[in-house]
Amino acid sequence: MEELSINSKYRMQSGFEIPVLGFGVDSARAYRNEGPCAEAIKKSGIPREELFFTTKVPPRSMGYNETKASIKSSFSQTGLDYIDLYLIHAPYGGKEARNGTWKALVEAQQAGKIRSLGVSNYGVHHLNELESYIKELETQNGEGKGGKISVGQWELHPWLARPDIVNWCAKREDNAKIFDFHFTPEEMKSLETDDYSVCSWDPTTSND
Repeated sequence: MEELSINSKYRMQSGFEIPVLGFGVDSARAYRNEGPCAEAIKKSGIPREELFFTTKVPPRSMGYNETKASIKSSFSQTGLDYIDLYLIHAPYGGKEARNGTWKALVEAQQAGKIRSLGVSNYGVHHLNELESYIKELETQNGEGKGGKISVGQWELHPWLARPDIVNWCAKREDNAKIFDFHFTPEEMKSLETDDYSVCSWDPTTSND
């Protein structure tokens, strides 16, 4: 395993890099902190290309038109030229809304507004659904035109190991096998529990 440092980065499916270790604020439209985060970027004196800005489509903005409006508002509030990563905050709203949201994000990415796309709090059934929709978009628009899931964000710890999601990711992305610590297989095994202890909410289980 490659040694990790404070400057280590992963290359995502989109082709862009993301820092392994992130310092900053968890930005999302639902948190109403996009503007302040962008202002901090501008006042930092650090070149924009050295900073990584993420935001998320809120559950109330799921759907094609709603997400297009959400993206437009993100740029209006931040004044940024591009957004490094745009996530779907949660898989609520039903299949049509989820697919519409992804389509709007893909179009914004193709327009150069967003560099990478991803999901947050998706269960395996949501991930399979999205993977199928990406293939559908590629059939309609051409290879590589359906977008790529570059990042998946979940609550994950020894008391909420989510082996189904971890296995899904590991089959598709090498970075899912990388850890920022050195444990033997036996030590990793000792961390396993049968607990399913969620800190706050768990949209991965939604079935709408």
